[in-house]
Amino acid sequence: MSILLALSIAFQIFQQGLDLYYQGKYREAAAMFTRAIEKDPGLLKAYRARAKAEEKLGLLDRALEDVNYFLSRNPGDQDALYLRMRLYIRMKKYQEALKDAETLLSVNPREPTYIYSKGLILESMGRFEEAARMFEEASRLFLDEKYRELSAFKAEVDHRVELLRRGERVMEVLEELSGLLQGKYPIHLAPAMPLVVHLFFHSEGMVWFMAKNLLVDYSRRVPADRTWVWNLVLEEFNRWKQGKAKKEIKRMERELSSLRALMGVK
Repeated sequence: MSILLALSIAFQIFQQGLDLYYQGKYREAAAMFTRAIEKDPGLLKAYRARAKAEEKLGLLDRALEDVNYFLSRNPGDQDALYLRMRLYIRMKKYQEALKDAETLLSVNPREPTYIYSKGLILESMGRFEEAARMFEEASRLFLDEKYRELSAFKAEVDHRVELLRRGERVMEVLEELSGLLQGKYPIHLAPAMPLVVHLFFHSEGMVWFMAKNLLVDYSRRVPADRTWVWNLVLEEFNRWKQGKAKKEIKRMERELSSLRALMGVK
């Protein structure tokens, strides 16, 4: 077997191990990572991955051996350092854990997870006042980070609302809004809903279909807004039907009956 083929097979086995790991099948995943290492001992991330699986299985000594091997060749890897710190905490090796926590904080001093972990270590060492300061700082930074995340999310929504108002990239924007709706803050898509309702009545083809799906998905993700969205639909329908033929109105009423059922409106 050629070297390139062996490397390719090792990487495929490694990917299979990752799939098993994310399915929660840690023992099977560790076995796959071992096979990958046997095929390619230079596949260093397989050692780190196996250490994570071993940690989940409670095999702390073996996990520590693997992560130390990985760190001997990648000493600045934050993921591996964080893993080793966790292992040291579970093994009650608090001095070693504190050293790793301080190394992580020297690289990223405003990371709330690292600060909180240092607080846990200090608390375990009986250094309660220092630990309390760490917890307080981690909490503040965590809230700041969440605020920045939410602000960035709202900015993304506002940008797409403005594009809809201008009638630019409509299909693409609807698709992007559908993606944002699956995120952490679906309620913040509310400013887009009046425009999506308008598109439902005044578009056709794929734009109409995507607008309908977005109304349904929003109502399911944010049930508290379901009645509000339905009222928007009824208001737009009353405007839309002015001057329309009875046949068109009947067709739209059938569409509204379907939409209402899909939205779950009582």
